[in-house]
Amino acid sequence: MWFIFAIVAAICWGASYASSGRVIERGLSPLVFFFYFTLSGAAWSLASLLISGKGSRILAEPRALGGEIWWLVLSIVTSCIGGLCIYHAIGGRNATVASLIEISYPLFVALFAWLFFRELQMNWQTMLGGLLILSGVGVVFLANRS
Repeated sequence: MWFIFAIVAAICWGASYASSGRVIERGLSPLVFFFYFTLSGAAWSLASLLISGKGSRILAEPRALGGEIWWLVLSIVTSCIGGLCIYHAIGGRNATVASLIEISYPLFVALFAWLFFRELQMNWQTMLGGLLILSGVGVVFLANRS
């Protein structure tokens, strides 16, 4: 099931980036877009929690993390910064080029998993894939320097 969720996420992000590129291109600032993105995300999340009967978990689950709660804070802060930055990148170039550069994020996932948790989540196949991603990022960057 995880694979289906990942594919659906990729499809949704593709549609989101293409459509956000259009409205940013037409004059909506990345910051205003990000405001509506996060506001609608909060509304969808709250509605989903309430409909599923899990609304009481909003405060209980973070509390249960104890000393690990700072990982939640770091995740939220970096997600917000990353979200805002990608919309600025889309506005500065276009959705396709920005997303082709952003696709390098799995390399940073592996790096931070090792730095934060000393988890080595790579084998030679994933390292080869990472090298291909970096090569692609380099090609896209060099082709779009202007």
